[in-house]
Amino acid sequence: MNATAASAANEKEVWTGSPSQLRHLALFSLCALVALALLIAAIVLRAHAWWWLAICLILIPAFVAGKRYLQTACEHITLTDQRLILRTGIFNRTTDYVELYRIKDSHFTQPFFERLLGLGTITLRTTQDNAPHIVLDGMRGPEALWNQVRDLVEDRRTAKGVREMDVNTEAGG
Repeated sequence: MNATAASAANEKEVWTGSPSQLRHLALFSLCALVALALLIAAIVLRAHAWWWLAICLILIPAFVAGKRYLQTACEHITLTDQRLILRTGIFNRTTDYVELYRIKDSHFTQPFFERLLGLGTITLRTTQDNAPHIVLDGMRGPEALWNQVRDLVEDRRTAKGVREMDVNTEAGG
């Protein structure tokens, strides 16, 4: 067994979860209002030949909200003591992972509306080519998760002996 396989075998799952559907509350509310307006239009136009068009148009906001709901429901994030694993896709599944020692910087934001709902966004900057920026949007308990990621990144960087060096690019300096 090589070192990489042995390392993966010792990997421990620390956290697993998905973004909250509440991050789409504004979109879901807008779709509900549009559908309600179209339903009212169908009732008002029921004596006319156009009522069926209003009923058919209700499918558009339902489709938009349903698609967004499914996309979020099919997003799964797993944090291990070595990697961050992101799985996305409704029909076609994509799995990306980032080695924790490759995370250079992290940022946590919690706008007012998200703060009211207990949600937040964690942004990670990495040195990995396939995922230079990772945004974990609409996460529940975001500050605790952010601190957990930061601690695991530091532990992993120490274990791998990874150090950052600042290089002065000025001429003559």
